[in-house]
Amino acid sequence: MNAPDAPSAPSPRRSFSRRLLTVFGISAPIGGVVGYFVGRALKQSGATLPDLSVADVASVIIGIVLLFSAAYAYVATTSPARWNRMVEKQPDDESVDPDALRSGRWQALVAALAGIMIMTPPLAMLNGFGTQTLGAIAVGLFVLLAVQSWINWKLWREGDELTRAVIAQTGAVCFWVLQLGLFAWATITKLKFASDTDSWSLMTVLMGAYLIVSVVISTRRGLVNV
Repeated sequence: MNAPDAPSAPSPRRSFSRRLLTVFGISAPIGGVVGYFVGRALKQSGATLPDLSVADVASVIIGIVLLFSAAYAYVATTSPARWNRMVEKQPDDESVDPDALRSGRWQALVAALAGIMIMTPPLAMLNGFGTQTLGAIAVGLFVLLAVQSWINWKLWREGDELTRAVIAQTGAVCFWVLQLGLFAWATITKLKFASDTDSWSLMTVLMGAYLIVSVVISTRRGLVNV
């Protein structure tokens, strides 16, 4: 008696098309919502895109990237098969540790909170809100920051050795690189070779650098498969 044939693996073209449709399905609603609020803010303030600072535009873009990554990660955690397909890049029927799915959901929430927090200040200022509204927004952002910090601590405490190593290495690289960059920038501005910059621009640079470094280190350590 012949053994049943094993299910054939999907072709690379089919897998790529499926991933492309998944990315489009996730990014389209996020882009639509963000675009609506940005357009509404521009209309209410009478400003145009050239009126926005580079830091404001960059922070909104970073926020969109974070929201997309959060949505992608959450969709991946909705089933072991999706996790294998979207994250691990392995056959759908491979076993998945439930802790990995749970950690993925927490990380998705962290990314979503970060995206909201970095996008909100420039969009709030663009809307021209009053002092009371801006104060309420600031309080809300500090609450979100506290929640995100608690989740990050939870992920660190419950993470395995690889996860902790990636977090620690990312923090160390960002600290040393940004410290050197900040010293160099402070030096040339102090000596009047360049104009000083605002704190929000520095924050945007920090977030952008952290995203790039975390992706590179996670990929090199095998925590993320691309």
